[in-house]
Amino acid sequence: MVTIAQTSELKVVTPDEATSHLLQRVEPTVPPIAKLAKIGGKVKVHISISPSGEVSSATMVSGHPLLMSAAIAAVKQWKFKPFLENASPVAVSADVELDFPAGMSESESTARDKYFRAEDECRSLIKSDKYTEAEPACRDAVEISNTLPKEVVLERSTALSLLANCIFLQRRYTEAIPIYERALELDKGYLKPDDADLASNYANLGRAYGAIGNLTKADESYALAVSTFTAAIKNLPSMSENYSRRLQRTLNEYAELKDAEGQSEAATALRRQSREMNSKP
Repeated sequence: MVTIAQTSELKVVTPDEATSHLLQRVEPTVPPIAKLAKIGGKVKVHISISPSGEVSSATMVSGHPLLMSAAIAAVKQWKFKPFLENASPVAVSADVELDFPAGMSESESTARDKYFRAEDECRSLIKSDKYTEAEPACRDAVEISNTLPKEVVLERSTALSLLANCIFLQRRYTEAIPIYERALELDKGYLKPDDADLASNYANLGRAYGAIGNLTKADESYALAVSTFTAAIKNLPSMSENYSRRLQRTLNEYAELKDAEGQSEAATALRRQSREMNSKP
């Protein structure tokens, strides 16, 4: 969830191919709060590499959110041997992994690694639109997350959100709602009120309540999502591009809900707000 460059037109290379071109690798520094909470493990980052071999942008794919900034700061210092196409340097994109020491027992470390494998499989299958296949992996991630130390909250909420997404995308909306709500409750006790991930939780609930026709609940959730995303952008300007894109999607969905509620003026105002975000620097 860091500034993302458009990589749809970039050649995608495998992690092994990216590693073979690596000239300089900078290891991440474990943030003090993560060290105190014994948070570590693997972090996967998607990077764009310029024709000269510099990392031009990066976004976290999976791993603990408290490790995100440190992972991004590290990979942005990596240098690569230029990738060639027809003997000319080209820009590429790739997924790379970093490993953060957790300062935990061997059994805790094993459980965390097992969790991230299940989470990665769950996330990958959802991304590939294989929702039925993803559900067992997502349920495994939830089950494993419950064996982690009590202070490990975000893994549990992430696993629940992924499972709920998987179920929602199979159109089992009523079943998804209480799972989304459990994820939200966990995050509300851990994240700050202006955290964008909290905003995503509200948006997920708004989407699910809208799907079952509970427009009142959906409206409440979307309103909270919009205000929380707005606060997140103000609090962390460096993430503005990422958060703004997520806010725009929420505004457009909220506008559709307002249309369904017969509130055309409110819907128009939300769409105008979404369009105006494109003109901001």
